[in-house]
Amino acid sequence: MKRKDFRSIYKVIQTHRSDLISRNKVRRTAIGYKIKDGRITDEVGILVFVRSKPSIQTLLDQKIEPVPKEIEGYKTDVINMPLGFMPRISRLLTATVLPDDLRHRPFSGGCAIINARGEPATGTLGIIVRKSNSDKLYAITNNHVGANEDVEGLDPPAASKGDPITQPGAHGGGHDPEDTIALLDSWNRMKPTAPASVNHYDFSMSKITTEALAFAKPYEVMELGSVKGVKDINLGDLVLKRGRTTRRTLGRVVAVAVETSVEYRGFPCTFVDQVVIVGVPESMPFSLAGDSGSVIVSKQNDPTTHAHAVQALLFAGGETDGGLDFTLGSPIMKIVEDFNLDIGTN
Repeated sequence: MKRKDFRSIYKVIQTHRSDLISRNKVRRTAIGYKIKDGRITDEVGILVFVRSKPSIQTLLDQKIEPVPKEIEGYKTDVINMPLGFMPRISRLLTATVLPDDLRHRPFSGGCAIINARGEPATGTLGIIVRKSNSDKLYAITNNHVGANEDVEGLDPPAASKGDPITQPGAHGGGHDPEDTIALLDSWNRMKPTAPASVNHYDFSMSKITTEALAFAKPYEVMELGSVKGVKDINLGDLVLKRGRTTRRTLGRVVAVAVETSVEYRGFPCTFVDQVVIVGVPESMPFSLAGDSGSVIVSKQNDPTTHAHAVQALLFAGGETDGGLDFTLGSPIMKIVEDFNLDIGTN
C-alpha cells in the first residue's frame, strides 16, 4: 500500500470519527483488508470492529445509523468480534496444546516467563537487549507479563521495581529464587479509557540478574536465530514470531492504524496505532494465550547479517464471528524511542 494512499484513508477516518462515534456508535477502527466469505481479500478499506452485528432494523429501532458502505469513496467493512481483543497471557487453568514450558539454560527470546509476584500465569520473553550506551542486559515483554497488568490508578500498584521474573513461568513450575533470571526495571502503566488518554503499547523490561548473565543470549530468538535492528511495519508485510504457546509461526499484516480497546483488571484501555496480523495460512492462528510478549520480526532476514529486524511487540488477540484469529501488536519504533533501547543497531 502506497504511503500517500494510507495517509488519505487515515485522514478520512479522522475527519469522520466524531460522526462514527455519535451517529454509528463505533470507536474501533483500522485501515486494512476487507473480509469476504470468511476470507481476507486484497481490497483495502476502512475497517470497523464491533462486539455484535445487529440487523439494520434493530439499529434503526435504537436510533443508531448503520455504518455507511462507503466513506468518501473508501469502502467499509464491519467486523464482528464478540469477545473483542484480550491479552494473550496464559492463566494457570488455561489449556493449550504442546506449549514450551521447559526451563531453558541458556535462554533467549521466545521462552516462557512470568512475574513471580503476580497471579500464576505464563507469557513470553520477547528478546534480550541493551539500552543505548549501556552494557547491561534486559529482557523485554509486555506489562501484563512482567508487571502484572499494572494500570494507572491502582493503589497499591500491581508491580514494583525489583519484582522477580522467572523462566519458566507458572505452567513450567518456575519459582523465585531458583528460576529467577531478571528483576523488573521499567514499564508503562496502562491508562484506562478517558478523553485524551490513550496507550501506544503494553510493555515492560527487566534487568538480567548477575547470576543469570552467563546463560543469557542477547539478540537471539529461539527457532528464528539472530534478531537485530528495527523496521517499520506495514500493511501486507509477512512476519514471524516465536512464542511460548504456538512457537514459530508465519503471519501477514492485515490491518494498520488500529484503534481498539483491551481490558486489564476490569479497566478498558484504549490503544491507538496498532497492527493486526493473521496466520499464514489463515486457518492457523498467528498466536494464542501464552504468546504475549513475543517480538514480531520481518520474515525476510538481512542478506548480509542474516538477522531478522524487530517490527512489533505482540500483546493481545481475538477471534471474529467467522473464526478468523486476529493478533494485535504494537509497532516497535515508539517503544525503542521511549525506553532508549538498542536492538542490536549500536
